[in-house]
Amino acid sequence: MQRFLIGLVGALAMTAPAAAAPDLSKMGAAELAAFMRPFPKGGELHNHLSGAIYGETLLAWAVEDGACIDTRELTIRPTCAGEGYKPAAAVLADEPLRSALIDSSSIRHPGFRDRSGHDQFFSSFGRMNMPQARNGDALAVVMDGLARQNTLYLELMVTPQFVQSRSLGARVGWKGDAARTRAALTEAGLEKLVPAVVAETDAMEARARELLKCATPQARPGCKVTVRYLFQAIRQGPPEQTMAQLQLGVATVLADKRWVGLQLVAPEDSPDAVRYYDEHMRIVAELTDQGRKVPVALHAGELSLDVATPEARSYHVGAAVRIAGARRIGHGVDLPHEDGAEAIAADMAARGVLVEVNPISNREILGVAPEDHPYAWLRKRGVPASISTDDAGILRSDLTADYALAVKTGATYDDLKTAARNGIAFSFLAGEGLWADPNVYRKPVAACAGQIGNTEPKGACAALVARSDKAREQWRHEALLKTFEAGF
Repeated sequence: MQRFLIGLVGALAMTAPAAAAPDLSKMGAAELAAFMRPFPKGGELHNHLSGAIYGETLLAWAVEDGACIDTRELTIRPTCAGEGYKPAAAVLADEPLRSALIDSSSIRHPGFRDRSGHDQFFSSFGRMNMPQARNGDALAVVMDGLARQNTLYLELMVTPQFVQSRSLGARVGWKGDAARTRAALTEAGLEKLVPAVVAETDAMEARARELLKCATPQARPGCKVTVRYLFQAIRQGPPEQTMAQLQLGVATVLADKRWVGLQLVAPEDSPDAVRYYDEHMRIVAELTDQGRKVPVALHAGELSLDVATPEARSYHVGAAVRIAGARRIGHGVDLPHEDGAEAIAADMAARGVLVEVNPISNREILGVAPEDHPYAWLRKRGVPASISTDDAGILRSDLTADYALAVKTGATYDDLKTAARNGIAFSFLAGEGLWADPNVYRKPVAACAGQIGNTEPKGACAALVARSDKAREQWRHEALLKTFEAGF
């Protein structure tokens, strides 16, 4: 009888249903924030290094660097070279000025100096003036911040060799089309800049590891974060200058596995971005063979009628996918307003083109309320989506806050769990993934069937995790997720 009861209890334990997923819609703001912070968020795929740092930190660095503040423009400058300039150290003792400088470097003060959220956001980059020498410090901040939010993979947008590449593009000029301009840039020695990019990356990572005390007993959580880089090019200025950046990006991705893809950045509604949008798509297609040679993630659809005309809003996402071959779309807010939106969404679902959803950024820059955001529309059409921060420093946010805001669009726990997994499955990491059905996650690849969530992979699954960067990051994420869900 005792053996029977023990066996019965064991059988019941084996067949007991798993705890139900929590109903996030019933949580208050504080409860939701406390729940979402330790939730494993997979991969952060849309993060600009230049906008990731809070104004307070930038000011502290300015003090350390002996920099100055233009008190009229509320801008950090490397030297005190004009009327109205003050040493950054003196600003710390002037609370009204210090507070105004933080306002100037962020969107925390609505209507600051009569600027819209859009104008305040994009103009902030020029006022912060984070020196390149601080890139390693900034990387350490971003890595440690993600680790504290239980997120261990990052694709970071960085702009290396900006002046050098664009200057070369200006010297070469536009040769009539992308193919001839490409050849001329190569003949002028553009690809010879790649070693300088690699050296910049080495120095940035070494500084970040030093600050995080990696490989020491005092190692900070950020040391656990795996980082890959997207080579971002500025879509403003003549097309030959943008092309030079993109072409250097292609060469860098092919030369250094830490660099995994391309991006186009800067206001999509700016005159140059609108004027040259079609040419930019053709340039990307030419350089990457429509994404087959080098992966492409493009800002597209970061538009609303407040900042762009109906004509500009009618086709940008579709062109990024169908002409440039983008495998990921950053923002994608105006996709439902494009010509043939349903067909574009169906095409994206079929191709597995992911939208990087940035809820707080889209609210603050474009004025898109949570209930008006197309995140739910994308999910219903099977378009993969992830959640990311965009520029957490300027937006005074973090990844946890973006996940929490997604709940206000109607996202359930299962939706957010899928978004977190998508942040790795649709990353540009090398190798095969653990899942045969990304964006659904019901079927592991054959090698790992029955093993997802185990402590250690075995057999063919262990071999897959050992050889594939993507599978390794997914395995780490599933372990974090299992631990988190054990608390339900």
